Amino acid sequence: MTRDDKSLIRFDFVEPSYLLAVGIVLFGAFLTLGSDLGLEGSILLIGVVWALHVSLGLTILRASVIGLSRWRLTARWADPGLLVAAGLVTSSLLAPISFAIDQSLVSFGVMTDDEPLVDPLHWPIGILEEWTHVVGPTLLISLLLGFPAWWSRRRLIEKVSDTPVVSEPAPSSGSCLQRLPPALGCDLIAARSELQYVRVYTTRGDALILGALKDIAEHCDDGQLVHRTWWISDKHVRTLRRRGSRCLLTLSNGLEVPVSRRRQQALANQFGYSATLTQ
Repeated sequence: MTRDDKSLIRFDFVEPSYLLAVGIVLFGAFLTLGSDLGLEGSILLIGVVWALHVSLGLTILRASVIGLSRWRLTARWADPGLLVAAGLVTSSLLAPISFAIDQSLVSFGVMTDDEPLVDPLHWPIGILEEWTHVVGPTLLISLLLGFPAWWSRRRLIEKVSDTPVVSEPAPSSGSCLQRLPPALGCDLIAARSELQYVRVYTTRGDALILGALKDIAEHCDDGQLVHRTWWISDKHVRTLRRRGSRCLLTLSNGLEVPVSRRRQQALANQFGYSATLTQ
C-alpha cells in the first residue's frame, strides 16, 4: 500500500451482521429521541413503522453498494463517492416505498402528517416530497457506514506516511515484466496465465507477454496468487464475494477474478466478504 492509495476494502461495512447492529442503534436512537414520524398512535405502532423504514432502508442501501461495486463504470470509484451514489440510489428507491407506507396508514385511519392522495396524478409530487425528507438522513447514514473501515486503516496509512512514495517501480532484473510495453507503466492490477504467456493488467491497460505467472509472483511482493491462473495486487482489491460455491474478487478496473477453494478462507480473513450472493 502506498501513501496516496485511497482504496478501501469493500465492503465489511455492508455485512448483514454489521448492518443489523447499525439498524438496532438507529431504531433505539429514534425511539429514545421521541421521533414519531408524525404518527398519532401507540408506541408499538410507531416502533413497527420505524423498524420497517430502517430495515428497508439498510437493505436497499446494502444492495445499492454491492450493485455499484460490481458495475464496471463505478467499480473504480473511491469509497466516499460510491457511498454517496449508493445513498442517492437508496433514497430514490426508498421514497416511493415510504410514500406507499404512509398512504396505507392514512387509508386505515391512522392520523399522520400526510394527506390522502387518491388521484394517481398527485403521487409523483408526494413521492418527490417524501424523497426530500429521506435523502439527507440516507446520505448521512451511508457515509457513516464507511467510518469504521476508514478508521481501521488509519494506523496502516500512518505507518507508510513517512515512506517515500514510488508510484511505478521498475520491474526487477530477470522478470518477464521487463517485456511489458512502457506505455502500460508498472502499476500492476492482476496477471493471468495463458499457456506460455501471461496477460498483465495495469492501471493503463493490458498486454500479453511471454512469461510465467510464478515469475510475477516471485518479483512482486504486493500481491499474491489466488488461483492457479491468476495473480492479483492486494491494493487493487475492491470486493470479495461468494457466488454459490465460488468466490470472486472484483479489482479496481472492474475485473472479476476467481479464487481457488484452498485460498478462500485466507482471503476471507484478509479482506472480508462484501456479500453473500447465490446465482
